[in-house]
Amino acid sequence: MTTEGEAARIYRRYNVAENTRDRVAMGALLDPALTVEMNGSAAIGSADEDDAAMDALFRAYPDYRREIVAVVDGGPEAAVRWRMRGTPRPELADRLPVIDIRGCSFVRVRDGRMAAAWLYADADAMGGLLSLAATLAPPDA
Repeated sequence: MTTEGEAARIYRRYNVAENTRDRVAMGALLDPALTVEMNGSAAIGSADEDDAAMDALFRAYPDYRREIVAVVDGGPEAAVRWRMRGTPRPELADRLPVIDIRGCSFVRVRDGRMAAAWLYADADAMGGLLSLAATLAPPDA
């Protein structure tokens, strides 16, 4: 019998917390010094930056969800194919696209938390999405 490694377990737990908008649980699964690259470029440099980005995404896309399609388990590292979907709030529909993006993340876990992630997805689909969502859906929206 094969058991799932630590990185796959942590990623799955993070994904459940993300889909239920449990930002406390999400933060507990991230190393404070988390680093994230998107398509080979630095994108996020801390757990706080990840929280801010996810907050903007949740506010702009109330039905946002990420589905795990497949996981390749490597103990402290895992590769995860995923699909993100979401529809912008009605008042943002003319400025934000509907999300239906497929991609892959490679993650590394240290001391029970995600410490690093490398995301690969369609650059045109992902490009600027989080910053645009943050701009269009301020915290008081």
